[in-house]
Amino acid sequence: MTTRRTFGLFAALLAAAAGVAQEPKAVPPSTAKPGEVVPATFRAYVAADDRFPPKVNPPLKPDDRDPRDRTAKVHCLVCENGLSPVVAVFVRGHPKDVAPDGGVAKLAKALDAKIPDYRADRLAGFVAFLNVEGPAKTVTVTSAEGATTAVVELDAEYPDDEKRDEYATAIRDLAAATKTPNVPFALAPAASKAAAAWGLGADDQVTVVIYNRLRVVNRWKFDAAGPTDDQVKEIVAAAEEMITGVKKAKE
Repeated sequence: MTTRRTFGLFAALLAAAAGVAQEPKAVPPSTAKPGEVVPATFRAYVAADDRFPPKVNPPLKPDDRDPRDRTAKVHCLVCENGLSPVVAVFVRGHPKDVAPDGGVAKLAKALDAKIPDYRADRLAGFVAFLNVEGPAKTVTVTSAEGATTAVVELDAEYPDDEKRDEYATAIRDLAAATKTPNVPFALAPAASKAAAAWGLGADDQVTVVIYNRLRVVNRWKFDAAGPTDDQVKEIVAAAEEMITGVKKAKE
């Protein structure tokens, strides 16, 4: 009897030890620094998306558009691209103040030219302007019986800003001037849970994040002028290395 009790106690201690050993460790939240996982989705109003030509050109009715075209829709480009390698460009400041021959536009053009080269690797990218402002909203979630189960606070989005059309028009003009059909241009909140999760500070005028398989590889911050020509080359080379695993020699 004593032996059975001893073995029983020993088994219980082993089970408890195994439970402690298998307990997952707390993982600190990601802020989109190199090596961390992508911290959040990123909803935005897609002002220009020329990746998918219409079935009938020019489109005369909604069915004439390619169903993958997200123009004039609120969409998450992070979700769409999934595990693909991505170059994400976040810009503060009014889009009309971004020159078609400035750093942001040059980066978009360089990325646009590389995407066809890495079509099999599903290289993607986007430019998101952080301009939308508006009050946060609350949504009450209820059960089937009508009882309140949660109250969720939501960030302001495209419909909440009276200047939304002004921003969207300026973004479309910039996209048309840069002639980058492979790179969608979007409009997102100036302050949001997603922007905070991505580490986009209020004073960060231009932030570039490259990631692959939903893990951040590198990030850069620039002033309102955006990256220089050499910095554009550096970002593009880093994106190619992210895909191929081969470091590209400097030109």
